[in-house]
Amino acid sequence: MTQILTHLPKGRRFDFRQATLGAAQIRKVQPWRIAFEVMRLSRGQGRLTSEDYFLLGAWRPGLTWAERRAFIGTKVTKALNSALNPPVTKAVLEITVDKLAATRRFQAAGLPVPLLHAVASETDSGGGLRWLDSPEAIVAFLRSPGALPSFGKPVHGSIGVGAVRVERLQPEGDLLLGDGRRVQPEALAAEIWRDYRRGYQFQEIMHPHPELARLIGPVIGTLRVLTLDAGSGVEVLYCHLKTPAANATVDSASGPLGGYAAIEPATGRILRLQDRRLMGGLGDSVSPVTGVALPGKTLPDFAEALEIARKAHASIGDRGLLGVDMMLTDKGPRLIEVNTSPLHGSHQSAFAHGLLNPDFLPRLQAVRNRFRAVTPRPKDCPLT
Repeated sequence: MTQILTHLPKGRRFDFRQATLGAAQIRKVQPWRIAFEVMRLSRGQGRLTSEDYFLLGAWRPGLTWAERRAFIGTKVTKALNSALNPPVTKAVLEITVDKLAATRRFQAAGLPVPLLHAVASETDSGGGLRWLDSPEAIVAFLRSPGALPSFGKPVHGSIGVGAVRVERLQPEGDLLLGDGRRVQPEALAAEIWRDYRRGYQFQEIMHPHPELARLIGPVIGTLRVLTLDAGSGVEVLYCHLKTPAANATVDSASGPLGGYAAIEPATGRILRLQDRRLMGGLGDSVSPVTGVALPGKTLPDFAEALEIARKAHASIGDRGLLGVDMMLTDKGPRLIEVNTSPLHGSHQSAFAHGLLNPDFLPRLQAVRNRFRAVTPRPKDCPLT
């Protein structure tokens, strides 16, 4: 059966042999040198997998051994994130895994969020939102005047899985999706109810700021802002922008792979672009969607977006590190969600440098110092 909602494509696999041969050729060394380096880094402080080594850019020529060791894999990322926060409370967990709860928290704090149209679920989510309590109710909503266009996504979900962009209802009665497919409302409703009856929300479609659209194309990309608080106020550690691929409706791996743009936090200037279809460090300067050379360009409304990200962090409570997701829309920056344990691989890929670099380490250690008394050092954490 054909899936309508976004899902992780099958058949994507990492070819270690080809990556090793390619890296060896570029670095002008024997393949065994690359394989040996992979083995050493897998046992080092960063616990890099072979995929991490190549996709994040730790293989690149010209790096010192210290620079290669600065890259961290998923296991170390999770340990580091735990060490930089107090234990997660039930209230914090709710607003970081439940998109509706997060939206309500942000609205209460006066922060801009996308407009919600309706929520499909077995139980009423409350808050005055239109409640779709069955597949038939979803179909009725999709056919109702003013409901479309809408962007649908699970209330509890991540990495873009389960999303759909519904543009309009056709005269023939089927739905036109953002990727050009036509589907019956009943088929879409059945899939949503089968997989996401716990909660599925429909919200307004976010369009990029005109300047951002000129740079990356008509589909908006997520701006990730990593915020820290060592006890003297929220600050920004890093930023990167996801750039959707051509014909994509989401900017995640649940669709065609786009890119990561490295953003200078002080200015909003794009420093480099990493094509996610290539090994880390082999980025291109030109957007494959627009043909515009991105390095040197500045993101619109960037200072305002960072201020919203800092306020979002503060609204969550006493946290040391958060990943805040924003969108730079034609209506101004919009807050999407926060993550208590953000994966740092996308940042490392975007910048082609490791997280444990000399600029970041003192700031990360300061946050660790703040929570050392309440958070025992997790296994694999690179900080004391």
